[in-house]
Amino acid sequence: MQVDIVIEQRFYRCLKGQYWTENMFPYAFWLRYLRVFSRVNIVARVAHVNKAEPSWHRVDGSKVGFVELPSYIGPVGFVKTLPRLVSVLRKRKHAPRSVIFRIPGILAAIYQLLALPKGAKFGAEVVGDPADVFAKGASKSPLRVVFKSLFSAMLKRQCQQAISTAYVTEHKLQQRYPPNLTAVHTHYSSIQLTDVDYTQRQMYPFHEPLRIVCVGNLAQPYKGCDFMLQGIARLNAQGINVSLTWVGGGSLLPNMKALAEALGIAAKVTFLGNVASRKEIRQVLDSADLFVLCSRQEGLPRVLIEAMARSLICVATDVGGVDELLAREFILPRDDIDALINRVTLVAKMTQSERLVESKRNLEIARNYHDQKLQIRRDMMYQAVLEASSC
Repeated sequence: MQVDIVIEQRFYRCLKGQYWTENMFPYAFWLRYLRVFSRVNIVARVAHVNKAEPSWHRVDGSKVGFVELPSYIGPVGFVKTLPRLVSVLRKRKHAPRSVIFRIPGILAAIYQLLALPKGAKFGAEVVGDPADVFAKGASKSPLRVVFKSLFSAMLKRQCQQAISTAYVTEHKLQQRYPPNLTAVHTHYSSIQLTDVDYTQRQMYPFHEPLRIVCVGNLAQPYKGCDFMLQGIARLNAQGINVSLTWVGGGSLLPNMKALAEALGIAAKVTFLGNVASRKEIRQVLDSADLFVLCSRQEGLPRVLIEAMARSLICVATDVGGVDELLAREFILPRDDIDALINRVTLVAKMTQSERLVESKRNLEIARNYHDQKLQIRRDMMYQAVLEASSC
């Protein structure tokens, strides 16, 4: 049986009819679903472009295609495209298929209303928390408080209705958005780590300046690049010699470059933009001394797990399931620059043996997210959705 997977991510279609993504959810990601389902239909917003950028990744391929929704950005764009959105989704109502929602998000709710027959069953993959998405600092929407309440209530309801539910966290999201007691429920990250993604550091010398790396898309402010740049400026002003490499592009990249100039740290900061290959990402991580996740909201941050798999010492803001990955002394409150400086200073003063202990700890935690281990739980979840859809 086919499966419709409803997702908030925006994709692109070029004039050749091929579908592309800037970074997340390339073709390889969707193969996990084909272990159980005969075909994957990605239900998502698609913008039309003349040609794909060189750094983009192909999404469609054998047994993976799209149910194309009109592209929009923000509430105003949503209202303008709503008639076309309704038209496309209504046509899916009687198509024989299973359904999985990757939530939270408005598209899943609209799909449920328009494309699912009454009483039809669906599975849910819970990948984030609206309470964090619309937290102060993470969202600049004037309707932030309203959206936070609305989407949190919506997610609770969907988790209660789903016949099979998977969470990216082991405990955190489940506590706030519990599954139906009769539903199959499990946990797994969306990450895809194989043997090549893991390495153990035998030595851990620090560079001068201390090399900090961050990875995050700059399409939205919630990745905290502005916060990180202010932290780098403060650290250097206090005599702690650090540099920053930021991996990830987006519409805010020019603003962040301008902020680095204004703070007088342009020479200390390297913006790499979008990096096309996993191999290049691994090389960047391996050349760093410290990974910092400065996000204002996350589910279970994949980039943090990727850094841990490279045996990197990591510091992260207290968002999503970060406390399931790092010890408390390496976690800081959101937007707390003093705490960031304290944590980085703590790391800078670690002895070689202390670095290796923390490095090994992170690697061992990351091994729990090897794709072979996660796929067992994914298959269980997908099989439950398939069997319920066939009833």
